[in-house]
Amino acid sequence: MKTLAVAASVLFLCPGAVFGQAVGGTGFNRPPAGVDEVLRARVLEFYQLEQEGRFRQAEALVCEESRDRYYDMEKKRWTSVELIQTLYEEGFQKARATMALGTTMNTLSGPIPVKAPLTSLWHFEKGAWCRYIPEPSRDGVPSPFGIMKPSPGNPGTPAPGGAGAPPVPMDPKQLEAMVRLSRTTVDLPSSGGTETVEILNGMPGRVQLKLACPNVAGLECRLSSDSVPREGKAVLTLTFTAGAGAPPSPADVHLVLEPLGTQRTVRVQFRP
Repeated sequence: MKTLAVAASVLFLCPGAVFGQAVGGTGFNRPPAGVDEVLRARVLEFYQLEQEGRFRQAEALVCEESRDRYYDMEKKRWTSVELIQTLYEEGFQKARATMALGTTMNTLSGPIPVKAPLTSLWHFEKGAWCRYIPEPSRDGVPSPFGIMKPSPGNPGTPAPGGAGAPPVPMDPKQLEAMVRLSRTTVDLPSSGGTETVEILNGMPGRVQLKLACPNVAGLECRLSSDSVPREGKAVLTLTFTAGAGAPPSPADVHLVLEPLGTQRTVRVQFRP
């Protein structure tokens, strides 16, 4: 059977989208020195092995209890591999790695190149990081396109769940527009002030937000909610408190959208 095909078949991004790389962890989630470098090297090694079609070698980097599931799951030879972000849990013994993986998506107008966002789980076991693959849930997998459930008669093939769920758009421009920001550039007075940005969710399902605020003295970034329901919105509030010295240089605030794994960027400029 083919399990866990959800990531490659339902979570995708419009071609040509630009991903930024976020530093592993933020604030209390920031790992001890050296931990993030080791995890990133391990994650990249795993996906580069898949990119080369060396799946037996990649299996050696999978946690022992997950190897049967890895053996059964659908595998792809990625055309490109990019690590976007790492986030840590449980005393830095577990982590999530958000990737942008190059592949193709079949649409009504033919195949198109895309970067498929995928978040994988990693556990630190026996002195090394390994890819952890959980048991697939019969209740379905949450996605921005609604709950994806196994197709009847084929538990390895996901299908949208829930009556009246809107169809998944095939046009890349439609996909790009389904989660949007009210603006992507914010001007803050160098003397201090506050501005807001709305995050609007047009997906059929809920979207989770992860915020990465730049290290600018006096700048505070705050979300009204880290979860945006279907047809809902959240508000990003940017507050700058002036200090001594020259105005800061422009900086970028990053928002990672889960389970899409895509990133939106707000450019913050400080005007006299």
